[in-house]
Amino acid sequence: MNSPSQHAGSAGRSGEDVRVTAVVRGVVQGVGFRYRVLRQALKLNLTGSVVNMPDGSVVITAEGLPSALDGLLEWVRSPSAPGVVESVEEHHSPATGEFSGFDAG
Repeated sequence: MNSPSQHAGSAGRSGEDVRVTAVVRGVVQGVGFRYRVLRQALKLNLTGSVVNMPDGSVVITAEGLPSALDGLLEWVRSPSAPGVVESVEEHHSPATGEFSGFDAG
């Protein structure tokens, strides 16, 4: 039986992992938003990235268990997230397994 936590760099394709790509709009750049998303994602054992976009939005691409992804999106929409989140547009798709960790590049 596999451990519920997945070590970075492992194949980690449990068959249940999914991907979410979320475009977050509002005052989300220059307020520590990417760093805090990174911290939340690591707590939830997610892999992926969070990137500032030229239009002022932030794009989060994360893979992991659906419950963990829901937890991340719930946090992004909560008052705990830094800045002011005006909207979150999310798209769900199958996980690709391309990430070995979580990057706030």
